[in-house]
Amino acid sequence: MCRQNTGLKKIALGLVLAVTCLAGLPAPVLAVDPATPTTFTLDSVQVVTNILEDDDMVVAFRYNITYSSGQPSIPANKLFHFRLMDTDGITQLGAIEPYPYYNSGYGQGFSAFYFDADAAPVWEASLVLKMVGNPQYWASPPEVNYTLTSADYSQLSTRSENSSLLGNYIIETCRDLEINWSVKLVTETPQGTILNDTGAAYGRGTIPGLQNMCPQIFSSQQQVIDIPDQTWTNTKLNEWIHQFDGTVVGDALIGLSDLFSVSWIILTSLICVVLVILVFVWGMLAYSDNQAAMVAGIRIFSGGALMGIFHPAALALITLVYAAYTAFVIIGDKG
Repeated sequence: MCRQNTGLKKIALGLVLAVTCLAGLPAPVLAVDPATPTTFTLDSVQVVTNILEDDDMVVAFRYNITYSSGQPSIPANKLFHFRLMDTDGITQLGAIEPYPYYNSGYGQGFSAFYFDADAAPVWEASLVLKMVGNPQYWASPPEVNYTLTSADYSQLSTRSENSSLLGNYIIETCRDLEINWSVKLVTETPQGTILNDTGAAYGRGTIPGLQNMCPQIFSSQQQVIDIPDQTWTNTKLNEWIHQFDGTVVGDALIGLSDLFSVSWIILTSLICVVLVILVFVWGMLAYSDNQAAMVAGIRIFSGGALMGIFHPAALALITLVYAAYTAFVIIGDKG
């Protein structure tokens, strides 16, 4: 019986000690929201299309997340994010973060959403741009909304026009950022205003692909040139051959063809070759030099082909001969 009482006393003493320890622990402190920005605004929006491909869309915008005092140590890309919502204000179309390039991302800045043609929202729709605190850090996140209007959408259609419009928007924004950041971001050149190295680094970081969208605002320009597939035909050759049809010259050429029972273009091509040979013989006899024949040959053969009196196939063959001879003269053994 005594042993049982001793065991119960030990258990009771243990419970008392546990309760005492728990009571001595500090009470949990509820998380406190970070300081609210002094200025928290979406200042402007510029929407362009046909920028990288037909019917794509870029929604560029300016924002301001400024603290007059008590700026958080957490960078802005962790504490805030941007969301583009459909016209219902509920369906999210895209989400991005501030680029913490300068001052941890606080102050003024710009960014953009890019949508390819398949994902682009309805043009001139009243989309809702949100700047909101990350709920991971906020119990009551601050939020500001900007509803797009038709005035925010480009009224231009071509790729070059929209590229210029977006580029001008970025340059003008950077001019304001220079004042806000006290950092030089643009430079003047004879070709116009462009981003300097600092501005280019921020632009490429905050809007991926910006250099392809607006190559004209970068010192080192990257641009995709659209080169359509070429279809080679004999249309022009046929036009040159028949350009004398129905004229006195055309009738004379047909008469020449009938006289010798061979295509007149073969005859006229032979005449051109004979002319060059005569010039060659004259040059060698008079000056011991063939340069006169080389120059005359270029004029006679190319001009004859354009006039339709020298066969294009013969011109192609002679061009190869000229190239081989030139290579021999420049690098061949002339001894």
